[in-house]
Amino acid sequence: MRRLDCRVSQHSKIKKGGRMKLRHLFIVNIFFAVFFGGTCTLFPRWVFSLYGLSPYDAAVWTAKLVGGSILGFATLMWFGQKSTSVQTRRAIAVALLIQDIIGCIASIEFQLTGTVNIFGWFSLALHGLLAIAYAYFLFVKSENC
Repeated sequence: MRRLDCRVSQHSKIKKGGRMKLRHLFIVNIFFAVFFGGTCTLFPRWVFSLYGLSPYDAAVWTAKLVGGSILGFATLMWFGQKSTSVQTRRAIAVALLIQDIIGCIASIEFQLTGTVNIFGWFSLALHGLLAIAYAYFLFVKSENC
């Protein structure tokens, strides 16, 4: 019984003192990046069908290139979350902030013109939330990056 009490007590200390850090955001973002980067690279036509778009050759080629870039960002996040350099983590966060701002603007444009289906709102929300989170770490909580 003593061990159980110790575990509960340690868990409550972690929970109370736990703060979101930029490395944690990188870890969360890695999962989305690997999923979307992998599916855009390997199954671009399926991705287009999720959004209600009809793919053509140039779009499929572009989706594969974008998927590769997203997987590249995932690699940067992987190494960034392990890095002890604040400058490195901040540089990666700036790149991801730019990517998510552009993704959010593009998602708004496509959603408002009715080009994509309801699934487009998910992309808009994801890019918007990630952009807000990276902006928070860069401009509000910058000393803890």
